[in-house]
Amino acid sequence: MDIALSCPQCGAEVDLEEDSLVFHCQFCNTTLKPTGRNQVQSFFFEPKGGLSEIAPALLRAIQKKGISSPKILDSHLVYAPYWRVKGLLFQWAFGKIYKFSTMGGQSFDYFKKLRSVPYHRTFPAFESKRFGLFSLGLRVQAMKMRPYNREKMGLDALLLEQTVDLKEAVQTALKTPTQVVNQPRSKVDFLHTGLIGEGYSLIYFPFFCFSIRLGPKEELVVVDGLSHKVIKGELPLEEISRHTESRQLPYQPLDFIPFQCPNCGWDLPYQPHARVHLCTTCKRAWQEMGGEFQEMEYKISPSATRGSQSIYLPFWRLQVAIHTKEGSISTQEEFFQLFPQYRVSKGPDTKGIYFYVPAFRIRNPVAVDKLAASMTRVQPSIPVSEPEDFEVERAADAWLPLGEAMEMAHLLLYSMTPKRAKRTLTMVKDARVKLISKELLWLPFQEQGIFLRQESTDLAIQKNCLQIH
Repeated sequence: MDIALSCPQCGAEVDLEEDSLVFHCQFCNTTLKPTGRNQVQSFFFEPKGGLSEIAPALLRAIQKKGISSPKILDSHLVYAPYWRVKGLLFQWAFGKIYKFSTMGGQSFDYFKKLRSVPYHRTFPAFESKRFGLFSLGLRVQAMKMRPYNREKMGLDALLLEQTVDLKEAVQTALKTPTQVVNQPRSKVDFLHTGLIGEGYSLIYFPFFCFSIRLGPKEELVVVDGLSHKVIKGELPLEEISRHTESRQLPYQPLDFIPFQCPNCGWDLPYQPHARVHLCTTCKRAWQEMGGEFQEMEYKISPSATRGSQSIYLPFWRLQVAIHTKEGSISTQEEFFQLFPQYRVSKGPDTKGIYFYVPAFRIRNPVAVDKLAASMTRVQPSIPVSEPEDFEVERAADAWLPLGEAMEMAHLLLYSMTPKRAKRTLTMVKDARVKLISKELLWLPFQEQGIFLRQESTDLAIQKNCLQIH
C-alpha cells in the first residue's frame, strides 16, 4: 500500500511506500525524512465520487426492485476508523504427534514448530458489533491512502468515534485463527505468538449514508465509499454528528525534516528502509524521534581478515536477565544450565547473558531466527571497537528498533528450547526478559558463495534470506 501525498518541496503528487522511512521526490530530486514513522499515524481513503453522484444511482437501483417514488431525506459522508497492522508473525508451537501401530497400540513423539509469515490485518476501531461494519479485508493492499487531513476529507463529513485504543488493538492483533500445526493426530501443548517489526495505523474509511423514504417507512442505507455497494450496517447519524464537533486529531500527523546529518550538514545516504542512518562523512549514527534527529551510539566488531571486503550486518547485543518462577538467571553459568549444550567445562562463569538480535531487514524469518538463536546459544566472545576506521558504505541498514528487538529476544527463548526439554519449556513459557544494557553493533560477515559467514562465530546464513539495502 502506498501513501499518496504532495511533495513538500515542489508540490507534485507523489507516492510514498508504506514501509519507506525516507522520502525521495522523483520530480525535484529532494530527499526528506518523514517524521513519526515509528509511531501510530492516521490516514484516510478518498471516496470515489460524491453524494450528488451516488444518490441518483441509488434511487435507480431501488426503483428497479419495484419500489416506486423513493425519496432521499438526508445524506452524509461518514468516515469509520479501522486499525491496520502490518509486521512479521512468529508462532512457536510445542506438542505431541500420536501414531498408531497395526496392532492397535499408540505412541507419540514430541514436535516443535515455528510458523513465520508476513502479517497484514485490518479490524474496526469502533463498536463493530453494534454497527455491523467489519474488516476491510485484503482489498486495502491495492489502494492508496492519504495522510489524515480534515480539510481534504471534507469539513462537513462525519467521523465515527474511535473506541478501540492502541492497547486493545495490540491484543486483538495477536489473536489469529490460523493453526500452526495442521497435521492429524497432533496436540499443541504450548503456543506463543509474537509480532515483530509491526506497525499500527489508524485508517478512516468512507461510507455514504442515506435516509430514504420508501413508501410509508424510512430506512437508512449505507454505501461503501469505494465499491459503491450497499452493505448491511447501521450508523446513527445524529449521534455521530454530536461527536464529530469536538473531534481531535487522532494520532501523529505525517511531517518532514531535512535529510541531513545534524553534525556535519552533509546529506545522509538514501536508504529508504533504514531506521538508523549512518553519516558517511563523520560516521555518526542518527535516528528520528519526536520530529528531530537524535544521535545513537554504536560500535563495530573489526574484521580479522585484513584487506577483505567484509559486509557488516547490524545486531542488537542485549545484556538481559531471564526471570522465571524458579528465580532470576543473569550469568552464563545459569544460562547454560537452562539451555545445556556440549562445551568444554571452564568452571563457574559469572559473565552476563547477551542476546544477539538481528537488526537488518528479513526475507526468510525462519533462517534469521535460527542464526540469532545459534549466536545467542553459543554466547560468543566478540571483540568490539569504536567506529573510527569504519567503512560505513559496507554496512547494511539497521531496520529493527530496540522495542521490537526485546520482543524478538523473548521469542529466542523458545527458539533455543529443545522439543523434548520439559523443564526448560516449563521455565521459559512464563519467563520475562529484562533488559540490563543495550548495544547496537555491526558485525563483519565474509561472502562465501551464496552464504555470508560471521567471522567470530563461523555461523553462516544465505544471502537471499536478508535484505542488505
